Amino acid sequence: MKKIFLVEDEINLAEIVKDELTETGYEVHIANTGKDCLDKMNSIKPDLFILDIKLPDISGLKLLEEIRVVFPDVAIMICTAFDSFKTDYEVWSAKISDYIVKPVDLDDLKRRIHWTLGE
Repeated sequence: MKKIFLVEDEINLAEIVKDELTETGYEVHIANTGKDCLDKMNSIKPDLFILDIKLPDISGLKLLEEIRVVFPDVAIMICTAFDSFKTDYEVWSAKISDYIVKPVDLDDLKRRIHWTLGE
């Protein structure tokens, strides 16, 4: 079973996405802050991160850098309400797999996850 680590500060959205992806057959873990992500990511060892850019404690871009240090080859999808980062070199230079602008269409998200994970 593939593991997905969802880093999302909107708790209701995180739970909805988790429920949908769990029903699809993924093991989903949630962090609502960047610190929570950093504390848990080594023990989870996810196949895919879905990362919000705007987090309450750490910039998502800084978190992206930290994730890349520990997991240089893991798939990372950015999922944010801000399309302004879509053309940001810093985001793409971190070798992200995809960039999704909220609101999230769950069917589209699942298709993109399947594609990203090579399923």
